[in-house]
Amino acid sequence: MKCAGATLVIAERNANIRELLRREFGREGYAVLTAGSGAEVLAHLAAPASADLLVLDAEIGDPQGGSLVPHVTRLYPLLPVVLHVFPGFEAEAGATGVVRVEKEGDFERLKRTVRRVLGECGGAG
Repeated sequence: MKCAGATLVIAERNANIRELLRREFGREGYAVLTAGSGAEVLAHLAAPASADLLVLDAEIGDPQGGSLVPHVTRLYPLLPVVLHVFPGFEAEAGATGVVRVEKEGDFERLKRTVRRVLGECGGAG
C-alpha cells in the first residue's frame, strides 16, 4: 500500500486540531476523512469506501457516551486504530489493533506511527 492509496479517518474533538491533522496527513499523500464525534466515526467506517486506519482522539465517546474503542474493534476487527491520547490518559490496554500515541506539540510522532502501523512509505517508528 502506498501513502497516496491509504484512507485515514481522523477523529478529533477539537475542530482546529482536526483541520490541522487533515492538512498534515493530506500533505503526506493520504486521503483523509474527518470526524468530530463517535457517531461521525461510525458513519465513516460504515460507508462503502473503506478506511485503512483510524486516528482516534481517546476522548471521543460512542453515541451512548461510553468508550468508542470497544465498538470499533468489535465491528471492524481488521482496522488499525491509533489512539491519540493526552499524557497520563488510561486507554484501553491490550485491545487488538490499537496503538497508543501521546499528544504532543508537533505531529511527527503521530505521522511516524501511522506510517509504521500501515507498513508503508519506508516508515519506521
